[in-house]
Amino acid sequence: MRKSNCLPLILFLIIIVSGINVQAQFSSVTATSIDNNNLKIDLTFDEDIYSNSSCSTLTCIEISDFGLSITGGSATLNSNTPITITRLGNYDFTSKWGPGEPNNAGNENYAQHRSDGQLNDLSNFNNLNGILEVINPIAQVIPGYTWFASWPLGSECAHSYYKANTAKSWSDSKADATNAGIALGIGADLLVYNSQEEFEYMFNNQNTKVSNTWIGLRQYTGAADYSEPSGGWYWDDGTPMDNSASKLKYQITIALNGVPNGDELVTINPITAPASVFSCEGVSAVTQVNGLNQVYLNDKLDPYIVSSSITDDNTKVRVVFNEDIFTDAAGNPLLNSDFTLSLVQNGSAADLNSVNPTSIANYGDNVFDLLLPMNGLPITGKEVLTILPSAGIVFDVASNVASSVQFNNVVNFNPPKTGPIYLSNIYKTSTVSGSIVVASESFLCDDVSYNNYNQAYHDGTILEPQVGNYMIYNNRYSYPSTMLDGSDFGYFHLRGFNRILEIRKSDGLVVAKYSCD
Repeated sequence: MRKSNCLPLILFLIIIVSGINVQAQFSSVTATSIDNNNLKIDLTFDEDIYSNSSCSTLTCIEISDFGLSITGGSATLNSNTPITITRLGNYDFTSKWGPGEPNNAGNENYAQHRSDGQLNDLSNFNNLNGILEVINPIAQVIPGYTWFASWPLGSECAHSYYKANTAKSWSDSKADATNAGIALGIGADLLVYNSQEEFEYMFNNQNTKVSNTWIGLRQYTGAADYSEPSGGWYWDDGTPMDNSASKLKYQITIALNGVPNGDELVTINPITAPASVFSCEGVSAVTQVNGLNQVYLNDKLDPYIVSSSITDDNTKVRVVFNEDIFTDAAGNPLLNSDFTLSLVQNGSAADLNSVNPTSIANYGDNVFDLLLPMNGLPITGKEVLTILPSAGIVFDVASNVASSVQFNNVVNFNPPKTGPIYLSNIYKTSTVSGSIVVASESFLCDDVSYNNYNQAYHDGTILEPQVGNYMIYNNRYSYPSTMLDGSDFGYFHLRGFNRILEIRKSDGLVVAKYSCD
C-alpha cells in the first residue's frame, strides 16, 4: 500500500525492502531506487527475511525491526521508526482478467473486482463502492466506511479491510481512501492484492463484500509498457500486474517533515541491538556501511528568489535564486519573457515600457542581471519594483516550477544621483543656519588644499548642487547616507564652482549657497 498524495509538512514515503543475502553475516543490499514523487524506495536483497533466528515458522517483520535516518537537505524524518510495514507480492495476476478483458471499451483504465473473482476494466464514469485496505490488524471506526475483515486471521501482520458506504467514481474512491489514510496517520489505500493467498481469502470468504467494487489497480497511459488494452496496468503500490520476476519485497511507510530539496540522504538499516532481522539460516542482519542501503530524496522544493538588489543608477536589477533555473524542463537558459516586472510609481513620472526586462545577463543559471525597460523621468527614489518569475514557465533541474508567489523580490529605487562633485573635508559648523560671513571666509574660499576634498553626489538634475537638493553620500559613507552625523549645519567649499554650500547634517539638505567670487 502507499499514499498517492503528499502533505505540505508530513509526506508519507514508501520504502521497499527485499530479501537479504546470506553470508557469514549479511548486509547485501544490491540496489536502491526511488520514484519521482519520493513515495517509494526499492531495496533489493537476495533472499527472504525473518524476525527470528528460525525460518521454520512464518513470522511478522514489524515496524520495530527497521530504523531510519536522514542527513542533509531541508526535510527531516517525523520518526526514526517506520509507520507501517507490509509484505508485497511477486506473482502474475494477469490471469485474473475476465474473458475478453481488458478490452478498453472507451477509456477503461480502472479495475473492477467482479462477483466471479475476476477483473474487468471500466471507465472512471462508473460509480462503485471502493475497498479500503488499512495496514493495521485492529478494526477501527472510519467515517464513510464499514469494516468487514482483517487478514491474515489472528496475525500481527494483518491488514484490515473496509467497504465504502457510497458508490463513487474510481478517482473519487481513490481520493477518499488516501484521505482516510491521512486522517488515520498510517498507510491506507484502495485494495492491493499482495499475494495469491490474500486474493483467495477475499474471493472465498468475503466475496459479497468485494464483489462489484473498485480496487487499487489502474492503467497508466504514460507508463513505459503502456499499450491497449493490456499494457501499463499497475497496483497502487507501484508494482505491475505481472510481478513474478521480482524478489520478495516489503513496503514501509514513514513520515517526512518539510519539502525535500534533493540533498536528503535516507538510510535504512535493520535494528541490531537486539538483532531483529535474520536469514533462514539464523544469521542476523548487520548495519550496512557500503552505502547501497541509502538513497537520495528527489528535489520537490520549488525554486525561489533569495535576494534582489538594484544598481545605484536604477538601470539594472540583480536577482539571485536558491538554485539553477531554466526556461523549460530541458534545461534551456532563461528568456526575457521568463521574468515579469511591475512598478508602483508613488507619484513618479517614471514607469516601465514593458512588463519584461529589456535583456538578461545570466551568471551560472542562478544569478541574473535584468536591464530595466524604463520610460519617463525623473526618477524620484520613491518607486517600488516587484520582480516575479513568469507563471508556469521557469523550472529547476528537477522540473519543479517556480511559484508566482515570492519573497525577497521587491526593490526600492534609489534617489537620482548626480556627480561626482567635490566638497572640502575641512569645514565649519554652526547650530544656526546662515551664520557664515563669506567676505571673511578666505580660508574656505582660498586656502583649502586641492587634495583635501571628498567625492560626493546629490539628487539634483544638473552637476552643480542647488538649494533644495540633497547630498547622497561621500567616500566615507555607503549609499544612501546623510552627509555627516549631527543636527547642526556644515559649511563646505565646492571645488570647481568656487561656492560654499551650507548643508544640514541630519539629512544632507542643501540649505544655502554662497559665492566666493
